Amino acid sequence: MRSNGNHGRSEDDEHSKTSEISKIKKEIETADKVFYDELASKYFLLDKFSLEQLRDMCNSLLGKGPDVEYYEDEHTNKITELPQYKEDFIHFIIDEFQFSEIRDYALRKRIVISRFFENKK
Repeated sequence: MRSNGNHGRSEDDEHSKTSEISKIKKEIETADKVFYDELASKYFLLDKFSLEQLRDMCNSLLGKGPDVEYYEDEHTNKITELPQYKEDFIHFIIDEFQFSEIRDYALRKRIVISRFFENKK
């Protein structure tokens, strides 16, 4: 009997693909867990920022903030830029930054003092 030389390689390729998919799934699950573990702490800290401080953090660290949204009046076709609120920036920053980055920025800009983080995760 002759063995098919490609057969072993095909199984190795399948195993490699399955292993890679498993690795990616694990990375996503870990990132999701960290995101949800940090969520309350991020929000609590960001609530101490003023709107201007939130805007400055976005611009200085990312060069952008949350997308501006517009409203178009269907009768006049006039397009109006909608205002951006503190919550818009908080949600944007929560999605874009890890807690440690927000903490470091808050300390560097003296938004809070180090004592703020004592007895907190």
